[in-house]
Amino acid sequence: MNLDVIKEFLEDIGADYTEIEGEMHLSPEVFYEVWKYIGQPELKTYVIEDEVVEPESYDPPEMKYTSVRKVKIKKVYFETLEDVKVVTDYSQFQKILREKS
Repeated sequence: MNLDVIKEFLEDIGADYTEIEGEMHLSPEVFYEVWKYIGQPELKTYVIEDEVVEPESYDPPEMKYTSVRKVKIKKVYFETLEDVKVVTDYSQFQKILREKS
């Protein structure tokens, strides 16, 4: 699917998106609507790592966090004809799929 068609659809439904480094990030609900609109293309997944600060782990004298842990976040996406990834959160998208089925 052409990226311009997706952008026009998003504009028509009044949805927001964020473009970052060749990726278009959508909320899971909007991702589902776009995915359905363009004919349910093949979905792929990838995992990113992020750091999460533990509650009450800030050390004011040191001005840093003392307890940070890494978490893995799974993302789901499909690609446009221009090789732009249209991305959302995997677990939230799966919830929407179960609700709509």
